[in-house]
Amino acid sequence: MRQDSQETPLKGLNAIVIGAGFGGLGSAIELARLGATVRIFDVIHVPISGDVIRFEANASRVMEPWGRVLDEITTGGVLLDNMTIMDKDGKILLEQPMQPMYEGYPNNVAKRGEVQRSLLDYASSIGVEVNLGAPVAEVFESDTSAGVRIGDELHEADCVLAGDGVRSKARAFVTGVADRPKKSGYAIYRTWFPLDMLEGDSKVEGLARSEQPICKIWIAPESHAVLTTNFKMRAATCFLTHKDLSDINEDWNQPGRVQDMLACAEGWDAELRHIIQHIPTDSLIDHKMLWRDPVQKWVSPKGRICLVGDAAHPHLPTSGTGAAQALEGAATIGALMQKSLEASGNSPDIPLVFRAYEKLRYERTSLTQRMGWETRHAWHQTDWDAVAADPNYLKLPQHGWVLGHDARKYARDNFEGVVHHLRNGTPFVSTNVPKGHVHEEWTVEALLQHDGQTVGKEFYRTRG
Repeated sequence: MRQDSQETPLKGLNAIVIGAGFGGLGSAIELARLGATVRIFDVIHVPISGDVIRFEANASRVMEPWGRVLDEITTGGVLLDNMTIMDKDGKILLEQPMQPMYEGYPNNVAKRGEVQRSLLDYASSIGVEVNLGAPVAEVFESDTSAGVRIGDELHEADCVLAGDGVRSKARAFVTGVADRPKKSGYAIYRTWFPLDMLEGDSKVEGLARSEQPICKIWIAPESHAVLTTNFKMRAATCFLTHKDLSDINEDWNQPGRVQDMLACAEGWDAELRHIIQHIPTDSLIDHKMLWRDPVQKWVSPKGRICLVGDAAHPHLPTSGTGAAQALEGAATIGALMQKSLEASGNSPDIPLVFRAYEKLRYERTSLTQRMGWETRHAWHQTDWDAVAADPNYLKLPQHGWVLGHDARKYARDNFEGVVHHLRNGTPFVSTNVPKGHVHEEWTVEALLQHDGQTVGKEFYRTRG
């Protein structure tokens, strides 16, 4: 049941959420905490899977009011204080200090499935109705409502929040363009396996016995590998990014073969190859990394349906902030709904709220999406002269404008300004991006043209 102490200003609002990923669950939680009646529909029967995910301080800030969710994630996750970046031979190029905390909020590295379970359990505890194995065939809207069709049944509500991922079906309805996700050019071998598998091998058993989390990255032309250990759960993840030659119609999560992963790391550091040799085959997948161009239109023609999470802004893993951006979006919607209700004294203006959410979030997520490509590019098409001059060229970004962002406060503080902009055309300048940043539109195709070649530092927008 919903917590008695929770204010319920949105009581009477009825919302449907498509997808039980981080964007969908986060949005459902934020609305339900404020009193809305929320139903989630997800095609997956058991969506608790995955390996590791980074929930940075900006995401932790969003989750802080969500019961014990943040405590559970921090208890099971680890806080990295260092990242070792090496070349493929194992030569250390950079020991990058990592920030375990930022402004009092943890930068957690946690098991994706455990985080999703915590969010699902909390959502259910505050009254969210979760329907799994419920594929949404289409969405629809009128001037006063929106809904989904599942089989022969129609489900209607005041609004629909579509968090159905990078392959979103709702996106075509919202944008009016039947585009498809694009190949990012790479796939990634991913695994989560017991650290005990490394015991007895003198080259890697030290990783299994460490009482501290370890993060190592190996970089090479057109490829990189990552190892992260979780000593609390006695487990590790190992990723290896490689060129993707498969067709986009193929399943984006295919079983991986250890021998194929080893072939991609032929001639690499012996430590990495020994790690790969101990990976249980049944834990390995070959994950196609799909991407989409930043889309400026997140809201349907009548304003009753909006895109959230990866449906609006899919991120590459090297951004390190995809899940956090999904949760920031959820917090933004909740805060705007509350501000709109306060302004009207009656009920929130849903089309206005969704358009304000789009305006407040688009430039920021366009930049964080690009950040993922830029980091991957710096590791795959490395400018070795730049590394020799300053090894920090290789660092994983830990920007204050990302980690220190308070999405709820930003939405509340900018509500009047963005509404005035939407209604009257007055200028609105986003301040949830780096100071002085000038927004530029970009496309996946334009960035991928630079794969296979180095670019000058001035080309990057997020690595300063």
